[in-house]
Amino acid sequence: MTTKWVIDAVKLGELRDVPAKEVYLGDRSPRLVSMPLVMFVLRSGDRTVVVDTGGPADEQEIRRMIPFGYAVKEEERVENALARLGVRAEDVDLVVNTHLHWDHCSNNDAFPDAEILVQRAELGYATGPCPEPARAYGLHGGSVPAFARCAERFRALDGAAEIAPGLGILPLPGHSPGSQGVRVDTGVGTFVITGDCVDTFENWDNGGAALPLPSGRYTDLDAFRASLVHLKNSGYTPLPSHDHSVVKRATFGC
Repeated sequence: MTTKWVIDAVKLGELRDVPAKEVYLGDRSPRLVSMPLVMFVLRSGDRTVVVDTGGPADEQEIRRMIPFGYAVKEEERVENALARLGVRAEDVDLVVNTHLHWDHCSNNDAFPDAEILVQRAELGYATGPCPEPARAYGLHGGSVPAFARCAERFRALDGAAEIAPGLGILPLPGHSPGSQGVRVDTGVGTFVITGDCVDTFENWDNGGAALPLPSGRYTDLDAFRASLVHLKNSGYTPLPSHDHSVVKRATFGC
């Protein structure tokens, strides 16, 4: 019998006044958009797995790394978000980071007993990225990046993997060299938590075009497009990382 999971999408802060060109490749409009930071809590029976852990509540720390607005409401702090779901951080034994940008891994240390899964290619790049994306990894001044605070608990993966019954890893490089998604089998079909391979449903739908639209942030555009083709061909339902409708609906798989 296939294990079925239920997914809760939890908002852990919001990026504000982000130029649309950062989210939608080729957008030349002056519009600004906001982007929620989303943590996904997956539950099946007595097992809880977390995918991505959002950004820190320290707004001053973030403002040193990004030129956009950033805010975390009290109810969006990771400990309060978990409490609303009735989840104890110490009961989470597995965390998956879709990649190691600060807005996807800053609360890894909130889960003290969890093993953390990341692609080996992402770990390698995060420790010495090109100058332009360095701040996305939390590398600025003499600060210790968020991902490095829990480095001893990382387990490096090399490509696709089954990580639990009903859960699998899909390599989705392009946004970053080691970006990955998480396939989640539920009682109403299979979802993929896409990481930043798909920021929003607007990227995915792309105005009715045959293929989704990459974001304006990438390390390898050809790899990015290939990952989107792979996702489209999978037939799975995407759950983007920065879409307001995902956190508004909140629960998937039941």
